[in-house]
Amino acid sequence: MKEKLRYLVYFGIIISIELFCSLTLNSMGIRKENILMVFIVGVLLISTFTKGYFYGLLASIVSVLCFNFLYIDPNYDFHISDPNDFMLILFFLMTSVIACSLTDRFQKQIIISKKNEGISKQLYSLSERLLNVSGIEYILLKGNQYIEESIQIKTNISLEIKEESKNVIPIIGMNRVLGSIEILSHQGLNEDQMIIIKAAANQLGNASERELTYLEQEKIKVAMEREHMLNSMLRSISHDLRTPLTGIVGASQLMNQDHLTNEDVYSLAKDIHDQAHWLTQIVENILNMSKIESGNLVLHKNLEVVDDLIYEAIQHLPELEKRNVVVDVPQDLLFINVDGKLMVQVFINILNNAIKYTKEKDQITIHVKKLENEVQFMIKDTGSGISKNILDHIFEEFVTDTNVSNDSQKGIGLGLAICKAIIQAHGGKIWAKDEKDGACFIFTIPSDKELNV
Repeated sequence: MKEKLRYLVYFGIIISIELFCSLTLNSMGIRKENILMVFIVGVLLISTFTKGYFYGLLASIVSVLCFNFLYIDPNYDFHISDPNDFMLILFFLMTSVIACSLTDRFQKQIIISKKNEGISKQLYSLSERLLNVSGIEYILLKGNQYIEESIQIKTNISLEIKEESKNVIPIIGMNRVLGSIEILSHQGLNEDQMIIIKAAANQLGNASERELTYLEQEKIKVAMEREHMLNSMLRSISHDLRTPLTGIVGASQLMNQDHLTNEDVYSLAKDIHDQAHWLTQIVENILNMSKIESGNLVLHKNLEVVDDLIYEAIQHLPELEKRNVVVDVPQDLLFINVDGKLMVQVFINILNNAIKYTKEKDQITIHVKKLENEVQFMIKDTGSGISKNILDHIFEEFVTDTNVSNDSQKGIGLGLAICKAIIQAHGGKIWAKDEKDGACFIFTIPSDKELNV
């Protein structure tokens, strides 16, 4: 109503101005053909300011009547005596109608262009929001927020595929339906609102397709890495299991010979024992890693004396007799709340690593230090050290030092990975350092200082 009233005011003002201008020009002796241009301009102004075809057509009729009444002989009458004047008025009316039509169409095109520009800006804003967004749920959340902010309509956007209807808009990616936008508002939506929702569905489809493609690529990458890791593990396991088994079979066959002395039998039995012990360690590591990978590693914690754990691990490693082992522990007893069996396994794995990279009579030091809220363990050897190419990955699975030539070297690269998993399960930390005179492994276990005496 206010808009119509405003248009009527514009109409009256412009008609008044064109009448005033035409009378002024007429008093100056300007011919009626030129005065007619004032009325045409007035019609164009009314069509422009009122933004409507109706007011422009009404202005054309009123202007023709005013021109006829004021300037066509006989004056102040609506009769037309001269055919030329009739044609002049007819052409004026036609020109006015055509001008009104073109102005109205031009204004509608401007409105459509502005509307399209606004929608394009909104879609650009949505695209910009979704550009660096990762995660399907976050992408859908951003789309929901955008629609609610843009048209104040609540929607439910999900990956659930629903049947398309007037309240359900599908989210389409690359030749597949990825989800749907469900309009929760019960009031009817206008065309502009539907355009925005459909355009948002298109943008969400592109963003979701991009994210799903990335996730699928990552799954393929992980599957390929697992397959490669599995192949490496099978090769390593087959090699490392075959070595001790071959030694056991060979030594047992030799023991069946009659000419062997007691010393030969003892030596062969010791070889069988060592190979069987190493085979047990390999199987133990494989079982522990399988528990860790499946999330079935369960800690059975008890108060354990640090000294007992260390010496129990040493007893499991007869090869340490050929090394110079130094154990440096505090005089006071240290207690830690740990799974004793798993902690012994940690010591065994690290000490085994030290054995592999040291020679006979080399020194291996086990140093224990009580800190404020934790106990620190350091196992250091004087061997060949840690190669720089594996130092940052030494606690990963199946990582072995291929640059070290050592015929006695054994293992499939699981020992240190198991150590890290066990230490972290106890709330501790583990790291390694390559020093000038060997390798150093350090790990910490949380400790209650009231337990130490």
